[in-house]
Amino acid sequence: MNLQQLRYFKTIAENEHYTKASKVLGINQSSLSHAMQSLEQELGVELFMRSGRNVVLSPYGRMLLPHVKKALAELDAGIAELKHAVDPDTGIVTISCFPSLAEFVPDIIVRYIAQTNRVAVRPQTNQEATYYTLREQLLEGKVDMVFATEIDDPRVGSTLIGEQSFVLLVPQNHRFAERKSIDLHELDRENYIAYSKDSQLRRQSDKMFRKAGVHPRITAETAQDIMIYGLVGAGHGVAITPWPLGGAPYNLKLVAVNGLEKRKLYLMWNKERYLSPAAAEFRNFVVSSGAVFDEYRMRNHIQ
Repeated sequence: MNLQQLRYFKTIAENEHYTKASKVLGINQSSLSHAMQSLEQELGVELFMRSGRNVVLSPYGRMLLPHVKKALAELDAGIAELKHAVDPDTGIVTISCFPSLAEFVPDIIVRYIAQTNRVAVRPQTNQEATYYTLREQLLEGKVDMVFATEIDDPRVGSTLIGEQSFVLLVPQNHRFAERKSIDLHELDRENYIAYSKDSQLRRQSDKMFRKAGVHPRITAETAQDIMIYGLVGAGHGVAITPWPLGGAPYNLKLVAVNGLEKRKLYLMWNKERYLSPAAAEFRNFVVSSGAVFDEYRMRNHIQ
């Protein structure tokens, strides 16, 4: 039994005539008759009975038809949903990013829809806490693409979108609050909110502090930028984070740290996994647009 036979069976039942059914299906009557004979032999029953020049369903055919209609309807609905999902004008695009890019990603999506007029495209976005989570999602095919620092893997394709600065967050009443910048060594023995140990940023900051001979006092650890903002605002310490794209959170002060390098950001996709037309069109738009994150920073006066 195959799908073609079931479609043939349904069409004959609806037309009650082999010749009419063959015209609807676009095949010759001989092929249609042979397909039904094969199906009846496999099932061990007659599905149709002659009624003059027409055919009508046998009791067994009437028993089978509702199930065939239901199965074909479900299958056709699934196919239609699939086609809709991958259509570049209506499809789904799944994107993950660092929480620190939460303001940027909706902006580039709105820009894409506005410039391509693909208003029915359905982006699905989520903010993941760590680089390693994003890497796993991309390599396992759980998302179409990610905005993050570079994933060094031969399976990953990427395009550079710009650079993001780091900044020191301090409470408004902190002694650094009126400073425009500080040197890293001034954070020695300072109460400090750190990223959790499973974070790429934690590993980078630990290396940076060791190299500079600086030993901040870690008072709390978290993977979430928003938790860091809250802890700094509550006076538990200061923190170095990616520059907040929405401006100084919780009335904190942003203070530059001399000598800190910016981090490079990329749009990345898995070259070894299928990328739907909708996702491919979004990727191609970003690739052709160049340094979209730098453009976003300049447009919003972000350092």
